[in-house]
Order: sequence, then structure tokens, then C-alpha cells
Amino acid sequence: MNFERSYLMLLLLTGLASASSTACSGPAGEATAEAQGEHAETSSEETSSEQGAGREGASDRVTLSPQEMASIEFTLARAEERDLAPSFEAPAEILAEPDRQATIGPRVAGRVVSVSVNIGDSVERGDTLIVLESELIGRARADMIAARARENVARRALARQQGLLEGRVTSQRAVEEAEGALEIARADVLAARTQLAAYGITGSGGTRGSARVTLRSPIGGVVVARSVHIGQWVDGADVAIRVVDLDELWARATVYERELRLVREGQSVQVEVRAFPGEVFTGTISRIGGALDERTRTMSVIAALPNADHRLRPGMFATARIQGAHTHEAMRTLSIPWAAVQQIDNHSAVFVKVEEGVFELHRVHTGERTGDLVEVLNGVESGDEVVVQGSFLLKGQLLRSGLGEDE
Repeated sequence: MNFERSYLMLLLLTGLASASSTACSGPAGEATAEAQGEHAETSSEETSSEQGAGREGASDRVTLSPQEMASIEFTLARAEERDLAPSFEAPAEILAEPDRQATIGPRVAGRVVSVSVNIGDSVERGDTLIVLESELIGRARADMIAARARENVARRALARQQGLLEGRVTSQRAVEEAEGALEIARADVLAARTQLAAYGITGSGGTRGSARVTLRSPIGGVVVARSVHIGQWVDGADVAIRVVDLDELWARATVYERELRLVREGQSVQVEVRAFPGEVFTGTISRIGGALDERTRTMSVIAALPNADHRLRPGMFATARIQGAHTHEAMRTLSIPWAAVQQIDNHSAVFVKVEEGVFELHRVHTGERTGDLVEVLNGVESGDEVVVQGSFLLKGQLLRSGLGEDE
């Protein structure tokens, strides 16, 4: 009996659920679903319309007033077909020329009395760098004084013997012995002078009886290293000061074996350093290594780099761009200055002059770069005038106008 009652209750509940579902799927339910669908489609169309309007409304033109044109310095360049030789980039390092640097240190152990320069100071050839005091120098100077005294005595003895010989008071042998004694004394003076020169003391030997020696700069340049201070004890093998002539440096590039065919002495090299991004320093290949590195299959290529303003310093990392040496490999291609190319929305682009005060953004694809020029595969036509100096300011103006429209 209980089982039949439970079964009847289950049938009743199932019927009520079916009736409720049928009521919801009637005309009213269908209207609600249709309304929701129409709303979703309308919202989607409106969103797509707004997004499309935003993309279509964004302008790729920058218009400047006469006042703005007068306040900004522009440089234009014409897109032209030029003969571009193949080029490549190689990692490089800025070095001091071996013949334009000097390491200064004592030639004898001693104690530092004074230091006249510090890192970054400019010095001329012969300028005083360090004064050193050494017992050995004192002994060497004393030996020089003694040798000179013996030389004077021997010279006077010879003169006396020669006078006596003229008066027939002495013999020729005595004169010859006096001459030999003078030669020995002169040899002692020469040995003492040589010893002082070995310690870095030339000329008369410096202050009489002094144990000090002055270390001077053998070249003009800039002090790039100093490792001593007053009172420090130094040995003859220590390096106290390093001076580098910065007027000309080396850019040592690492060139792979497959690119050596493009390298010749006398070629022009464009060097860029991390310290001055966007700037190009021009040098000339002066030396090419004699053998490949067996492990890396590379060779060192040295370029002489003028550095009159001393902005470049040894130790800087650089990138060397070398233009191919084979003229028969040159290609005639449409090219523009590399400085005209800007990165906008992760794409290379240039600003082309449309009319006075109006510039249009053209997205371009670039190819080989040779020195200050770059090949343009598409985006500009021959004869188009592109903005070189001032293109970065136009990029900022375009981005600001885009932000204003989005708001």
C-alpha cells in the first residue's frame, strides 16, 4: 500500500513539472527569448560599428601650423634609387691603441712621497706624476758622486804628470799610468750613470745626495687608472699610473669567416656604442687579424677611430657596421636615410611630406642597411620626400592626437 501511494505521488509531481515547462515555452516565453536575441545582436552590431568607426576615424596625417613649423627644425630627404653594397654588423669593443698608451711604475722598490694626478686628469708629456723615495736610488746617487770625484782626481793627476814630463822630472810610464787611472774613473762614472738611468734618472742625476726619483708621463693623454697613494710601498714590477691618448682609439670587431670576403683594409666602418644610442662614429679598417680563432671561427678586424672630443672611452661595447668591399656586388635599390624610420605600433614607418605643413604616415618594410641608408621594399615611391630630422617629434604628435580621439 505504501509503495502504491509513493508511486502516485511521483506521477503527480512529474505532471506538474511538465505543465510548468509548457507554460514557459508559450508565446510569452518566445517573446522574451526573441527580445534577448535582438538585444544581443543589436549590442554586437553597435560594438562592431563603434570599433570600425574608431579604426576608420584614426588619421595617419599630422598637420602643423606655420608657428609649429617655424619652431621645429625639419630635414627632408628624397627616396631615391642608389647603388648599395652589401653590409653586415659585427660585435665590437673600443680599445686604446697600443702605441698611444703608457703604464707608469717605479723601476725600483720604494715609498710613495707624492702623487700629482688622479683618474680623469689630462697630462702632457713630461708632466710629474709620482715622486718616489728609495734607498737604492740614494746609493746609486752616492756612487755617482764618488765616481765623479775619482774622475776629477785622476784628471788632475794626469795633468800634473804631463807637466812633469815636459820638465823631464817624471817618466813616460808614470804619465801612461795616470792616463789609465783616468780611463777607469771615467768608466766608473759611466757605470754610475747607467745605474741611475736604469732607475729612471737621466741627465745629471737629479738633486745631489737625494734618494728621490720623479716619475713623469712619457706621453700626453688622460689618466685612466691609478693604484697608489702617499706612503704606499711599491715594488719595481707594480703599475702605478696608466695614461691613454684618447685622440684616436681602436674598434676591434669580431667578424665571422663567411663575412671576411667583404672586409678590406681602408674600408669605412660605422660604429655605434651603447653609451650614445643613435649616434654613428666613423672609422677606417687599419688591420685584419692573421689567423682565425679555431674555436669560434672568427677573426679580429681593427678600425682606427678618431676621437677628438674624447667621448669614446676604452672598454665600451659597440656594434660595427661594415660595408662590403666588392663593388660588383652592389645593388641599385630604393633607399632612404635610416634616421627617417620610426617604430609605430611595432611596425617600421616614415613620414612623407604631402604639402607644406602636412605629413602622412607610411608604413614600410626595410631591407639591407648600408651606413646611414636603408633599403625600402615598399611603402614609399621614388621621389617621395621623407622627414629625417624631426620625424620623432611627428611620431609624438601622431600618438597624442590618437589618444585624444580615443578619449
